[in-house]
Amino acid sequence: MCSALVWLLLWISGITAISAQLPSLEIQPRSRPIRKEVGENLVLTCRPSVPKPDLITNLEWRNKYDKRIENSHRSSPVYIQDVPGDVGIMLVFTGLTAQQAGNYSCHASYTNTQFLSASVEVSTFKDVQFTDAPESQYSKVGTNFKIKCIVKGDPYPIIDWYKGDELIAENTEKYIRDIDGLIISNVTEADDGVYKCSALVPSTGVYKTRNIKVEIQVPPKILPMKSIEVVEGETASVQCTATGKPPPSYQWIKLDRRNDLSKTDRFDVKKLTGELIMNRVEFGDDGKYKCVAVNPAGNVETEVRINVLVKPQIYELLNATTPVGSESRLLCKTKGRPPPKVTFRKLSSSKPFTVEKQIEDTRITLKQETFNDAGEAFGTLIINNLTRSDDGLYECIAENPTGAAYKNGHITVWFKPTFNRTKDLPPVWSWDGRPGNLSCLPEAIPNATIVWRWNQIEISEENFNNRRVSRTNFEVIGKSPQSFLIVKPYNEPRYYTLYECLARNALGEASITIQLKQGSVPLAIGQIKPNTVTATTIKFSIVPPSNYDGLPIRSYTVQYKPERQEQSWENSLMHTWSNGAPYILENLVSEATYHFRFAARNDVGLGPWTNGPVIMMPRRSAPAEPTILVPGVVNLTETKEFSAPYSNHFEIRWNVPADNGEPIEHYLIRFCQVHKIDDAERDIECSENIQQSVQYTNFPLNGLMPDTSYKVELRALNAMGSSSPATIRFRTARGIGPVPLNSASMSSGLIIGLVVAGLVALLIVVDLICFCLYRIGVTALCCDRARRKKKDEEDPKLGSYKAAPAHPNSLNLPQPIKLAGTPLEEKEPLNQPAEKPVSVEFDGRQVYTKPGEIIGKHSAV
Repeated sequence: MCSALVWLLLWISGITAISAQLPSLEIQPRSRPIRKEVGENLVLTCRPSVPKPDLITNLEWRNKYDKRIENSHRSSPVYIQDVPGDVGIMLVFTGLTAQQAGNYSCHASYTNTQFLSASVEVSTFKDVQFTDAPESQYSKVGTNFKIKCIVKGDPYPIIDWYKGDELIAENTEKYIRDIDGLIISNVTEADDGVYKCSALVPSTGVYKTRNIKVEIQVPPKILPMKSIEVVEGETASVQCTATGKPPPSYQWIKLDRRNDLSKTDRFDVKKLTGELIMNRVEFGDDGKYKCVAVNPAGNVETEVRINVLVKPQIYELLNATTPVGSESRLLCKTKGRPPPKVTFRKLSSSKPFTVEKQIEDTRITLKQETFNDAGEAFGTLIINNLTRSDDGLYECIAENPTGAAYKNGHITVWFKPTFNRTKDLPPVWSWDGRPGNLSCLPEAIPNATIVWRWNQIEISEENFNNRRVSRTNFEVIGKSPQSFLIVKPYNEPRYYTLYECLARNALGEASITIQLKQGSVPLAIGQIKPNTVTATTIKFSIVPPSNYDGLPIRSYTVQYKPERQEQSWENSLMHTWSNGAPYILENLVSEATYHFRFAARNDVGLGPWTNGPVIMMPRRSAPAEPTILVPGVVNLTETKEFSAPYSNHFEIRWNVPADNGEPIEHYLIRFCQVHKIDDAERDIECSENIQQSVQYTNFPLNGLMPDTSYKVELRALNAMGSSSPATIRFRTARGIGPVPLNSASMSSGLIIGLVVAGLVALLIVVDLICFCLYRIGVTALCCDRARRKKKDEEDPKLGSYKAAPAHPNSLNLPQPIKLAGTPLEEKEPLNQPAEKPVSVEFDGRQVYTKPGEIIGKHSAV
C-alpha cells in the first residue's frame, strides 16, 4: 500500500515537471482584466518561458485588430520596445485613450517549429470630474438660483445633494434637482451656507464630493442722514452708512458739479467705510451731496445737505475820540455764517455789556444789527455824557456756533489839563550852588503845552532875548506833555521862591505852583535818652529836632569815649544809625563810664553836636528775660490765654534776650497743665526743666492733651545765673490726643511681639511632647550632651584641673597688661586739653557759634 502511494506521488511530480518545461509566453502585469483610467500610461511586457530563450524568434505584439505593431518611435502614443538585458518585448501606451481599449496579443516562434502566443484584455474608464462646480457661488435675495455642479465620468456617476450634512433626497418646493445643479426657489438669507455635491460610480467604487459655499447677497440700504454743518478752513468728516451683504462700497458726488469727489482735490473718499473727508473746507463747498452704496446685489443712493459755517471775523473797528461830556460811538462790523452775535467788554472789567441800556450805568447802550443774506452783523456801543473813567480799551466780541473773534478798540476822552496827581509833591531843594530840578507833569488829552513863570514873568526864549530873565539861572527842558525847569540860584535868595507851571490845550488850562527852597544841615537833636542798658549794650531813644522844616534826616551819628581815657572827640569811637533803625550801641565795657554826643545828618551834611548823658555800664549779670513770640498775638502781657491751632502739640518760639555781659549757655523750658480746683487755678502734671541749646530759638511741645490749658515758662541761663521766666498760657484745640501706651489699641510692634512669643511657646510644647514620646528634639539633644559631658569629667584618664580664679570684671575679660618699664601708676586722671571758649551770636534771624568769648555784638536788647 505504501509503495503504491510512493509511485503515485512520483508520477504526479513527473507530470508537473514535464508540464513546467512546456514553452509559452507570459504577459505582465498578470492581473486580469487590466483596467486603466483614460490618460494614464501603461506598459505590457511579453517574455518567453522556455528552456532556451535564445531559440525564440519572430517575437511581436498585435493590436486588437490582430495587426502587427511595428512602431518603435517613443513619441507615438503606442510603441514597442525591447526588454533591456533580457529576451522580451514591451508594448508602451502613453496617455491611454478609450479608443485604445481592447484585446492585445503577443506572438513568437520557438526553435522555428513551435508557434507561441498569449493575449490580454485592456479596458479603460474615465474618473469623476467636476467640470463646472465653483466652490463659491452667489445669489440675490428673492430670486430663483441654480447651484451649478456639472460632473463628467465614464461610467456616469450618481449625483446626490446635501445642505450641510442633511441629504436633499428628492425634489421639493424649495429644492429641485437638475442634471447640472440644484435649483433653490425664492432665495432668502436662510439659504446661505455650504452645499455638497457628491458623485458615486458603483462599478469602480469612485466617490467624490465638492463643497460649494453659497452666499446670499442682500442689496445695500443706506441709513437716514441729516443735514451736516462743517466749519470753513477746518477738516470735516461726513459719514454715510449702508447695510448689505456683502458690505457695499461707496461713492460721493457733489450734485451741482456732478463730479466724483474721490478724484477731486481736498476731498478723500473712504470707499470701504463710506466716510467723506473734506480738507480745508471752503465757502463754496456748501450745498447738496449724494452718497451711492454699491454691492453685487444692487446699489442705492441718498442726498444730504452740507452747510458750511464761517467763523466770525471782525473786519472793521474804528477808534473814537470825544471830549468829556459828549456822546461817543464805537462801531464793530463782523461777518460769519450764521451772522455773529456782537457784544462789547471794557478790558478793565470781566463782565461784557448786555443788549440795550445797562442796568448799572444807564449812560451806556449796546445796539445790534444783523444781515442774514450777507452774513454780517454790526454792534454799536453808545456812551452818553462821557467822563474820564470811560477812557480806555474796549473789546469787541463776535460769536457764533463755530467760535468767537476778538478785537480791541479805544475810546479816547479829551479833557483839559489837571494836576490832581501831582498837586501834593514836596518842595524842591537846592544848596551850595546845586541846581534845582522842578518837574511839571500835567494830565491832559490832547497833550498840554507847558509854560513856566517866575514872579509873574514867563520864562521863554523871548524873555531870554530881552533879558527879562537870565539864561544863566534858568533852563527849560521840554514843553509837552511834560516839562522840567532847571533853576541855578547861586545862593541868591530871590530865586528861592514859588514857580508857576501853566498847562494849556484846546479844552482849557490849569496851573500849579512849585517851591524851590534852600537846604541846610539839620538842627541840634532835641533829646537823647537811654532806654535799656546792659553790661555791654545801650539802646537809646532819640527825639529829632523840634519844628524842623528842612530836608529829611537820613541818619544819626554818635561819638563816645570812656571817662578815664584822656582823648579828644576827634579820636573817639563813632557809630551811625539809619533814621528809624534801633539805636543800639554794642561792644561796650562793663562797669566803665562813657561820654556821648549825637548829631543828625541829611543830604546837606551833618548838623551840630548835642551832648548826651554820661552812663556808667552795669556789672555782668544774668540774661534778660526772653520774649516769647506767638503768631497773631501782638501783646502777650495783655493776653491771659490764647488758643493753640493744634490739639496735641505746640511749638514755642522766642527772641534771643540780652546776655548782660556773659554768653547765654542754654535755655530752660518747663510746662504744666492748668486746672481750676475749688475756684482756684493750679499747675499740675508739670514737666521737668527741659534744656534747649542756644543754637535754637524754638522748641516743640508734643504729647499734649486736647482742649486743655497749659502754662509754659522759659528762662535763659549764663554764667551769672538765670533770667526771670517768660510765661505764656494757651489752650489746645479740640480733637484726638496722643495714644497712651497701655490703651486698648496696640501698636504693630506689640502685636508682632505677642505673635512671636506665642510661636515660641508652641514650639517648646511640641519639643517637650517629642522628648517624652520619642526622645527626639532640642530637649533630648541637650540632655544627651549633658550626660556625655558628665561622663567625660568622671573619666580618670582625663585627669583633673583647677579652675582659674575669677576675674573681678563681670564680662570675664583678660587681665590688664602692664607695659615693662612704665614707672607711673594711674593714680591721677589724664590731663584733658583745656576747653576753648565758644561764643553764640544772634543776628535777628539765625544763631551762630564760633570760638572766642562773647562780646555781645548781636545780642538783642
